[in-house]
Parts: sequence; structure tokens; C-alpha cells
Amino acid sequence: MRRVQIDGVEGDRVPRRFTPDHAGRFSRGRWGLARTVVATLLAVIGSLSLIAGVSLQWLQQSVVEREGFAQISQQLAADDSLQEELVTAAVDGASAAVQDQDLGGLPFSGTILNFVDQRVSSAIEDYAQSEDYVDDWNEVVLTTHELNLQPAGTGTAEGAPEDLELYVAPVVDSIEERIEDRIGFGIDLDLRSQDSLGGADGIIVVTDSETGPVFDTIADSTDKTPLLFGGAVTALAVAFVLGRHREWALIGAGAGLVAGALYARRAAGDLTDAVTSSPGLEEVGRSVVQRIFELLLTGMDGALLPWLWAGVIAAVAGALLAGARLFWRWGADDGEDEAYPRGRRRRVVEV
Repeated sequence: MRRVQIDGVEGDRVPRRFTPDHAGRFSRGRWGLARTVVATLLAVIGSLSLIAGVSLQWLQQSVVEREGFAQISQQLAADDSLQEELVTAAVDGASAAVQDQDLGGLPFSGTILNFVDQRVSSAIEDYAQSEDYVDDWNEVVLTTHELNLQPAGTGTAEGAPEDLELYVAPVVDSIEERIEDRIGFGIDLDLRSQDSLGGADGIIVVTDSETGPVFDTIADSTDKTPLLFGGAVTALAVAFVLGRHREWALIGAGAGLVAGALYARRAAGDLTDAVTSSPGLEEVGRSVVQRIFELLLTGMDGALLPWLWAGVIAAVAGALLAGARLFWRWGADDGEDEAYPRGRRRRVVEV
């Protein structure tokens, strides 16, 4: 571009069509502010959609799909604390059933029952260390999934049951069978008669847990995962293309990721608290349900944690860039005042 001087002031020659009103009208003033605001909002919406997609994808793979949910059975079977609680509850229940036996005035009946108690305890402890214990837990988890999640969805004829149904019959039946084999003489324990062990059908119903509507919503929503991912990518791309100062879009994306991850984790925690605090949970049922939800929350944390940290990094980086731009402008204004005294500043003129 040619250099010109007017009245002793040097400047750049600009095209004749260039006017002050036209200069940067789309990148400054109200237009520029509108672009920044819209880009930031799109970044927030895009990142929230991304977190929603990640959460639903994890729910689909780990909760809705049978194969993903089946992995929980292996973790439950290897859980020493749960095993100890189960053994204690089973021993207490079986011991009570033994003591209630009527031996018809048989001599030394008290001694006999104490002997039976010892045999019962050893039978249960041996069972907890066997392969049958692992196989039974696999059946417990898969049948529980079949009862609660397989029929879930408002588009199905049934939908998920209103309250959580926990199937414990395989474990209870195996314990009862081993005890009767170990005792060696006819004593009918009938552990199925105890409601805390599932009753006649071997199903513990967690009353007032109200998991049915939640499972229906999850089953219906997981189909929308591809749409959420597509919308998230589109919104973020438009935000960074449209934004005049992209650091604000970066801040918006980071804030959206952090807020979305924290909200998803809190919603999962609230559901867990609602189920585990149900008065319908007793003894074995409470321990099993608590452990299942703990495993699910741990898995969800693992899926959300990288995005949470990505959001923190993006928000901090955007804030640093915004601060750097602000300080750069202040420095540029101060430098211009010192280099060019008033009335002799370098300026662009039209010729």
C-alpha cells in the first residue's frame, strides 16, 4: 500500500471506497458483541449436549445392555465385604430357622440344635468360597436386569416395574441346599419363607424406590445419543467459527462441560440416595443394592471425569487468553500515547 503525507502526518493510502462507517462494522460495536454472546451461548449448549451424550452412551453400555450390566456380577462375587455381610445374614437367618425346629421332645434337643448351628455356619462359609457362589451371583444380576430393565421404555407394553425388584433366589436356594446336605438328617429350613431373603418367589421388592419411571426414561433417551453428539459438534464448530473473540467461546465450552458433568453426577447420586434410603430394603437386599449402585456410580465417575477436567482446562485457558487480550489492549493504548504526542499521531487518511 502506498505511503502518503498530509500536513506533515504520515499514513497509509486506503481504497477510495473505504469509509469509517464501513470499517469493521461486523467485527466491532454491537455486531461484534452479538457475535461474542451468541458464540458463547452456542459453546455452552454444545458442551452440555456433549455431556448428555456421554452420559447416555455410558448408561446404554453399562446399564441398559445386558452384557455391560453382567460385568457387575463378577465384581459383586469378588467383593469380600459384601460376601461377609451375606454370610452373616445367611447364618443368622438359618440359625433362627434351626432353633425354631420342633424335635418333638427328643433328648438333648438343645445340644443337637447347637451342633446343627455349627454345621450350618460351616456350610454357608464353604459356599461363599465356591464357584457356585460366583455362578449364582451372575444369575442374580442378570435376572435382576431382566426384571427391571428389559421391559423398560414407554414404547413397550409393560414398562419397568414401579419399584426395584432384586432377584436373590439362586443364592438363597444354594445356601439352603448346602445346609440340608451338611446336616445329614431331615430338617426343613425353608429360608424362602423369610421376607428379608426374598420370600416365596425369591424377589426382594424395594418399596418406594420408584425406579420404574427412571429406567423408562433412560431406555427411551439412549436412542437419542447420536443426535446429541451431532448437535454438540455442530454447535461447538459454529461457536468457534462465529466468535469474534474465541476465548469467550472457549470459556463457555469449559463452563458447560463442568456444569454438565457435575449435574449428571448429582442426578445419579440423588437416584442412588432415593433407592438406598428406601424402608423396603432390609439386610441382604440393602447390602446388594448399595453395592450395585456404588459400582454404577464409580463407572459413571470414570466416564465423566475426563470431560470434567477438560472443561476446567478449557475454562482456565479461555480466561487466561481473555486476560492477556485485555492487558495487551491497555499496553497498546499506553504505548501509542507515549510514541505520538497529541496532534502528531500516526493515522490512516483517505486520499
